[in-house]
Amino acid sequence: METIAIDKRSSYVNFRVGNEHFAIGVNKVLEIILLEHLTHVPNTSALIKGVVNFRGTIVPVVDMHIRFKSDKETSNSNMIIVVEVNNKENNVMMGLLVDEVNDVIELEFKDIRSVPDLGIKYNPEYLEGMVDMNDQFIMVMDVDRVLSVTELAEVKELGKE
Repeated sequence: METIAIDKRSSYVNFRVGNEHFAIGVNKVLEIILLEHLTHVPNTSALIKGVVNFRGTIVPVVDMHIRFKSDKETSNSNMIIVVEVNNKENNVMMGLLVDEVNDVIELEFKDIRSVPDLGIKYNPEYLEGMVDMNDQFIMVMDVDRVLSVTELAEVKELGKE
């Protein structure tokens, strides 16, 4: 059993999807790139916006507006956070299409609060918790749980092609 020190500080990439702010642990982020060319792949779910070439590897791009049911149109999204997700069998690389990457923030484990049951429009299992920073709530995302097993399998297959 692993124990976590409550005063442990970790670094997170802070980003925005629509009007909501999220954070992902920097240990999951491979790179942040500006969207220049996205290739649409026919017969994929609406969640997958297409693929990009990342260092010679085909990387599927997930539209975070669709995942988090954001009201904002995705046409203005131009940043991709390339992450590595832990799958039971191996790691899967994917891009997260977001509106803006703000900065890297430091959070203490003890400051991350549980996600409330009411008033959230998407599955709270995607989140590790929430933190109040400068009078603004930031949702700490668990990138390993953002996609279902079926969705992750689709991303994995696209990356192989």
